Amino acid sequence: MSALDWVFGWRTLRFSLSDRTAVFDLAYRAGIRLGRERFRGGEVLLRAGAGDALLLSRLAEERGISVALSEIRGLPAAFRFCLRRPGIAVGLLAGAVFLAWSSGVVWDIRIEGNTETSDEAILNQLEELGFGIGTRFRDVDFDQLHADYAAAQNDLSWLSVCMDGTVARVQVTEMREKEPERDHRGLGANVVAAEDGVIEEIRPEEGQAAKRTGEVIRKGEVAISGILEKKDGGFRYEYAGGEVLATVPVPIRVEVPFEQVEMRPTGRENCRKTLKIFGKRIKFLKNYGIAYRSCDTIDIIGRVCLFDRIPLPVWIGETVTRETEARTVILTPEEAEEEAKARMRLLIREKAAEGELSSKSIRGLDTGTAYRLDALLYVTKDIGKTEEFGLSDPP
Repeated sequence: MSALDWVFGWRTLRFSLSDRTAVFDLAYRAGIRLGRERFRGGEVLLRAGAGDALLLSRLAEERGISVALSEIRGLPAAFRFCLRRPGIAVGLLAGAVFLAWSSGVVWDIRIEGNTETSDEAILNQLEELGFGIGTRFRDVDFDQLHADYAAAQNDLSWLSVCMDGTVARVQVTEMREKEPERDHRGLGANVVAAEDGVIEEIRPEEGQAAKRTGEVIRKGEVAISGILEKKDGGFRYEYAGGEVLATVPVPIRVEVPFEQVEMRPTGRENCRKTLKIFGKRIKFLKNYGIAYRSCDTIDIIGRVCLFDRIPLPVWIGETVTRETEARTVILTPEEAEEEAKARMRLLIREKAAEGELSSKSIRGLDTGTAYRLDALLYVTKDIGKTEEFGLSDPP
């Protein structure tokens, strides 16, 4: 069966297996092409073009052979199916119109080259300038868009938008902030301790170390001096700089009361679902329920991807509101201790990130109404702080 048979339609012929040789002989003599032979319960099923099948059926009847014909299949059958169901034709036409319209709008925006500035910040700025998913890019003056973006922000030194089909590719170059060069003329400086500690090492870049390793230094004391004595007994002044590594004590306290008031969910909730297509938000399902006095709200939005790989300009969002109420919770001493230890671990990790944790000591105490943890950490870090002075009136 050829492609033309599908275009003009085809039929299935069904006849007895005992008549198979006679039917094939009739088809051969009439020049009829048969295809897809199958056997089912003592019968033979064959396919042929609609016209050829009808001719072969008549020739078989003249020979006294019973041949059953199926309905016409192929394109004519599909056409009749659509005529009986006008909604399908309307849907196909609407789909064609939508594809024709959407081929001129932005379906997706992909940003490259940014490390400090987030994609969301760039997309929001572009949207404020009138460019986003759903924008007709044939009407966009991209040179003007680049200039407007550069004038509206200070994070990027360069931005370029080019279209790759319906995908907008945004190339950016971020602004590299330079440390301002300070004019030290007429100024000197000392590096002093920002807090109490024990000196581990002083690494002066300018100036001279004023403390030794192992010495205790108090907050505000000079660690690197910018005032240097000359051999003739006079002084010269420098703008001192460098690192002052010291081990400092860091006390931490965590207290968890046995009786606590917590906001717990009651089990009642309502939700609102939205559909966003090409930047247009549609609320297609509402269920507001009761206006809760106290509640938690969770917003979830996800982009639809074709085959989990190709992002479409369609987002499905859901806002869930869950009712909560205040409840008194009584913790056992063991539960309070576990919670206190968990909080303490987080605080220790946070403080240790400021430098290098040298040692720690932790003590627990049940006060009768709460469980308390007291910790003393020793963290080695740079405690140097620059203090300037005028050369005309040095300290």
